[in-house]
Order: sequence, then structure tokens, then C-alpha cells
Amino acid sequence: MLARIKVPEGLRDIIKLAMEDVLEYQALEQGPVFLIPLKVPMESQKFMDDHKHYTKSNINVCYAAPRSKKKARKWYETQMTIPRKVRSIEGYPNKGIPFFIVTDDGFGFLAHTTSDNNKQLAAVGDELILGKWIKGRLVQDGLVTPIEDVSKDIDRNGMITKEMLEKYGCNALALQKTSERVYSPENDMNSYEVWTLKMVWSEENE
Repeated sequence: MLARIKVPEGLRDIIKLAMEDVLEYQALEQGPVFLIPLKVPMESQKFMDDHKHYTKSNINVCYAAPRSKKKARKWYETQMTIPRKVRSIEGYPNKGIPFFIVTDDGFGFLAHTTSDNNKQLAAVGDELILGKWIKGRLVQDGLVTPIEDVSKDIDRNGMITKEMLEKYGCNALALQKTSERVYSPENDMNSYEVWTLKMVWSEENE
């Protein structure tokens, strides 16, 4: 039986979930799978800043121009843009309405879709959570080392490449709704839809 999970206080945290619960949520998945491609350059393309090779966008957006002249972007920052054809599938999350994500490796956090045309996926309250989850798994596998100051990474050793993703066996995220809901810690009457999120390999992203 699923535990009655309550979402993190303040909506700014990521919580650890029992794998037993993760598997139960996955068993309750329903409807279409929304595939979100991880667009990255090949190792040989790391310096091709032509807006075509994703050297400064998607999970490598930390290499884009800083938001402030005084401070470089954080290495874990991401900008997960969902393709138009995926957004047009019936059941795609409504803009600005938070939902609770359960990841395939046992973490949970609140997320929402944002931006023009509802095209970006982000965690609620902390824009680094999604990047920490994605890049953290590559770090754990020894495929990349976190960069403390991206502005000093002149060799772009921290840039995520196709070769890294191929070694990990993932080039996309799979987002899918379940039939379950979780509850707000501030008000037990408020609840959020539960969606699962997995790192997967998709031939469509080749």
C-alpha cells in the first residue's frame, strides 16, 4: 500500500522516497508518455556556439551568457524546453499548476510547466533541482565533474555531451501521469497530481 506522502515544506526541497513506493507509482501510470529530449553537442562540437548544437541551452544552459555581470550561472542550471509536438499531445500539464514528480531513482519534488506557450519544465521554488537530479546521476557514474565556476571552465570540461549520455544510456526524460495524488503539508485539503519521471533512451532523439 502506498505511503501517504506529503510534499516538502516551502516547496523548495527534494525528498527521498522508498523504491517500493516508486515502483507502486509506476504501476499506476496512465495516459501518454511525454518525451523530453536532452539536446547536447558531441565532444567535437563543444565550441560550436551557433545555436544549433546546444552548447548553451537545454542541460548546458549554464554556459550561456550570465544573468548578471557579477555572477556566472550555476553549473546545475538547466532549461528543459519541451518540443511543440510533445506539448500538443492531449494531457500535457497545464501551465503553472504544480504537480509532484516521482523519479525512477527514488526522489520526489514539486514541478510545473512555465514560460511562453507552456514550453518549459522546471521544479517549483528552486530552478537547480532538476539539473541536480539529471547531472547528479552523471556525476555519480563518474562521467563528469561538477564545475564550481563555469566562467573559468575554458575547456568546457563540464559540458554534457552525446558521448556522456550514450555511456549512461539516456538521451531523454519520460514524463507520465499516474492516478495518484499527494497532499500539501500546509493544508491537507490541497493535493497535487503525481507524475513519474525517468531518464531513458529514445530512438526518436537520435
